[in-house]
Amino acid sequence: MYVNALLNSFQEREPILKEEIKKVIRIDNENSFNQALSNMVLFGVLKRFENGIYYIQSSNKKFEDLKPSIHDIVYKKYLKNYNGIRSGAYLLYKYKFTSQVSEYYEILSNNVSSNTRSKKEYKGKVIVSSPKFEINKDNIQYLEFIEIIKYIDLSDYQFNERVEKLSSLFLDLKLDKDLLEKYSSYYKGNRLSYIRKHVEEVIRYGKSI
Repeated sequence: MYVNALLNSFQEREPILKEEIKKVIRIDNENSFNQALSNMVLFGVLKRFENGIYYIQSSNKKFEDLKPSIHDIVYKKYLKNYNGIRSGAYLLYKYKFTSQVSEYYEILSNNVSSNTRSKKEYKGKVIVSSPKFEINKDNIQYLEFIEIIKYIDLSDYQFNERVEKLSSLFLDLKLDKDLLEKYSSYYKGNRLSYIRKHVEEVIRYGKSI
């Protein structure tokens, strides 16, 4: 019964969180659920990727040793449902500020305690930090925009071109200048003052377009 429920709910090699399994097999008692989960791992119904994350092994013998991709793990663990963004060089590539593709995942996620320092995972390919403010559907593009500014030195453009492209993106995303200034104010201190300054320049330039 549990096997069919899992196979109908998840794809092979898809990362599956423990909480997701619990919703599917519907065992309320924690001890009974943990025992059922252990049995499913023991009998090969599920494979354990790491603590709290499982997956269904590929039915194709050729691919049975393949695990979930880092991309899928990061999405399920940190990004899904507007809980996080991928920042750093990737963000500049996404919005065409650079042609360089980064193989690293620099993640800001609500699913990390604000008291936790940046941590490296998966042999250093993933760096996870808490965001300056809680991420949701309404402010996620503001965070991405500010993080682009944070890493703007990685862009392929000179200063004036950067400001022009940032201003165009600001208008394309239909961001509100007051909200942008509000969210940029969470980036406090002298070390990050260039972010707030860039925001002012972008807004000022955007008015002249």
